[in-house]
Amino acid sequence: MKKGSIWQQLLLALGVLALIFLLVEIGVSLAATLHGSTPARVDHVTAGPYRFTVSLYDDPARAGFALPFAIAPQEPAQGTFRYQVTSVPVGTLLPEGKVQMDGGHVATPIRDSVSPDPQEPGGVQGAAEITVQGSWKLHVVVNGPAGQQAFDVAITATTLPPIPIWLGWFIGFLPVFGIVVFLLIQMRRNSQGAQIFA
Repeated sequence: MKKGSIWQQLLLALGVLALIFLLVEIGVSLAATLHGSTPARVDHVTAGPYRFTVSLYDDPARAGFALPFAIAPQEPAQGTFRYQVTSVPVGTLLPEGKVQMDGGHVATPIRDSVSPDPQEPGGVQGAAEITVQGSWKLHVVVNGPAGQQAFDVAITATTLPPIPIWLGWFIGFLPVFGIVVFLLIQMRRNSQGAQIFA
């Protein structure tokens, strides 16, 4: 077997591993936006004549990921409800609608998408966009048979723990290690080629 074909097979195997990793990452990202069967936190909220159950499927929320949620009326729905949900960062309002949060982060309110919840009559499910760590709130405006009401649900967003410094350096130097190994293989190949022609 030729050495070139071994390297081609190795590169093919690395490409297949990279593709598998990419597909797993896409699957994890999609799964993060769907709510599971058991909420991590349930809040009971009263807004005027309405009473709602708000289910959060990740608590605390993970900054940079969508936070799945569901809102359902506590009593059987008498009429239709329309919901508008906005993820609002908590902090000092800056020009252009931006908010300066504790910790120095700047974020903007984001209108979240909602869709009817097939398991809860009059309820909705959706995914809140939480872009940076800190204090947030879900601002919910409800239009129902008794008029319009609004309520807020407090959210805390955290980030994943940092990777250890030694692991960061190792990952950062992987390209250097690859280049050194490549150069050593090339030097060995050239010296073997020179011995054949000598």
